[in-house]
Amino acid sequence: MEPAREPPARVRPPPPAARPAPAAAPAAPRPRSPAEAEARGPEGLLRRSGSGYEGSTSWKAALEDTTTRLLLGAIAVLLFAILVVMSILASKGCIKCEAPCPEDWLLYGRTCYYFSEEPRDWNTGRQYCYSHEAALAVIQSPKELEFLFKFTRREPWIGLRRVGDEFHWVNGEPFDPDTFSVAGLGECVFVEPTRLVSTECLMTRPWVCSKMAYT
Repeated sequence: MEPAREPPARVRPPPPAARPAPAAAPAAPRPRSPAEAEARGPEGLLRRSGSGYEGSTSWKAALEDTTTRLLLGAIAVLLFAILVVMSILASKGCIKCEAPCPEDWLLYGRTCYYFSEEPRDWNTGRQYCYSHEAALAVIQSPKELEFLFKFTRREPWIGLRRVGDEFHWVNGEPFDPDTFSVAGLGECVFVEPTRLVSTECLMTRPWVCSKMAYT
């Protein structure tokens, strides 16, 4: 007779897996203090360095850089405006102020002189000088007369003329006979290498114009 068989053991199913707990809601952000807000700077990041917050240093450096750029831009605009004004003045003729006398004129002291080449009568020379904003040369000192003597080669007319019994300069100033002596009995005066001489105004000879130098 066969022995009795034991019934097979029952296998229990594994227990159901535990459901994960729901994630906790994120905590509300803590309000930032003014010091933290400044330290975070425009990037919103706090980076701790050895002596403070790098964000604060970076923000201040950016502000200083912007200020420097604005200052340099203002200087550039100012320089450009100055150049424009100088160009306008030069186009209107102020460029002549760079030289004390016009071209072909000689400077002595603060006076410019023009020595003509072609001979003309006294009145024609006077009109030429007037058309160039000058006058036939008016001599105001012995040194000025010495200057004319050095450049006189063709005995030019000057701005001295007899009116009645007296001589007068063309600019209206009185003539001082104690300073300058005039030889001759004519009406209009010219310069010889060593003296002043009067003769008829219709005689033709070169002339000397004079005017104040540019300042």
